[in-house]
Amino acid sequence: MYDKSEIETLIENMSLPGVLSILSQVCYEKAEDLRNNYQDLETARTWEKVGRAVGKIKIKTDL
Repeated sequence: MYDKSEIETLIENMSLPGVLSILSQVCYEKAEDLRNNYQDLETARTWEKVGRAVGKIKIKTDL
């Protein structure tokens, strides 16, 4: 398990928009995996929603 200081270090090293971009990408990849390997469309849609939401936050941090 990761602790707060590790997350803070990650943000400091990559920037908040960089971390959010990766998180968004991970969400979309998780959705694709669920759709292709488990045929779990409902959970895949949920992961895509989270990916979009994180992407929107990333855009706001770029301003």
